[in-house]
Amino acid sequence: MTAYPLIDLHRHLEGAVRSSTILDIATRDGHPFARADRPRDLLVAGGPLGGLLPYLAKVDDQIGVLGTLDDWRRAGREAVEDAFDDGLDRVELRFSPYFIRQQTGLAPEAVIDAVADGVQDGSRVTRLPVGLIATILRDLGPDAAQEQVRTFLTRRDVWCGVDLAGNEAGYAAQLFGPAFRLARDAGLRVTVHAGEAAGADSVRAAIEHLGAERIGHGVRSVEDPRLLDELARRGITLEVALTSNTQTGAAPSYRGHQIHALLAAGVPVTLNTDNPRASDVTLSQEFRTARAEVGLSEEQLRTVAEQSAKAAFTA
Repeated sequence: MTAYPLIDLHRHLEGAVRSSTILDIATRDGHPFARADRPRDLLVAGGPLGGLLPYLAKVDDQIGVLGTLDDWRRAGREAVEDAFDDGLDRVELRFSPYFIRQQTGLAPEAVIDAVADGVQDGSRVTRLPVGLIATILRDLGPDAAQEQVRTFLTRRDVWCGVDLAGNEAGYAAQLFGPAFRLARDAGLRVTVHAGEAAGADSVRAAIEHLGAERIGHGVRSVEDPRLLDELARRGITLEVALTSNTQTGAAPSYRGHQIHALLAAGVPVTLNTDNPRASDVTLSQEFRTARAEVGLSEEQLRTVAEQSAKAAFTA
């Protein structure tokens, strides 16, 4: 037991679906994945992968196995149960209904309803507070982003926030300004993936053009001291994921993780799992890693945990 709250603000549902659930559904439906020689190797990163794309393959490539709405209800419920079992006090789950449509053919509106039903069931049983964040799929381009937001807003009461994820280096943040204006005008809070596969300029653009209150990862902010000063001054929180960052190469190692420089600069930082299945990690493990491998002090860990509560989009 920790003396501080355990809150995960950056957890992708697609990367949280249990390996056993994917294999169970694949076996039920006769999916080729069920016949893979080492199916877990397709779902879990065994260590550093040398880049973001190989990591995303672990997250994304088998999601099409979950081919029915009931499968996604199950995924939502189990994600809440797993967070509860790890001792979390709160979790914010994010997912992309349009990515799920790409992989399964299911209508985005129906996916939203199914996941929300499953999450609600899990939260009712565990009494764990859960927020849902709608992820805009960056790779579909800025025009499609507005369509995605309009779809999200047909279920406005489901969401606490909106996110942008995908090919960070290929689509400049400013292209998505109109979509994020729609979201902000509807009262959605804003977090944006930046500073992971691209540099500090990506983080600055997410703040200036999209109104980001939180940054997903953001570790490459350390490349610009002026940006660090701005993040600290404005209280913009970085959603750091120690294990994921080392697996993608965004951070060189645990001991050499940029979190040291971020904390030293006074930047608000939180610890998160990103994709618990793909990274084979829980939030409690991330805190143990932060202490034993990264070298954070108990005082720093308490500060990070308290910042998670402060930066949450859900009460």
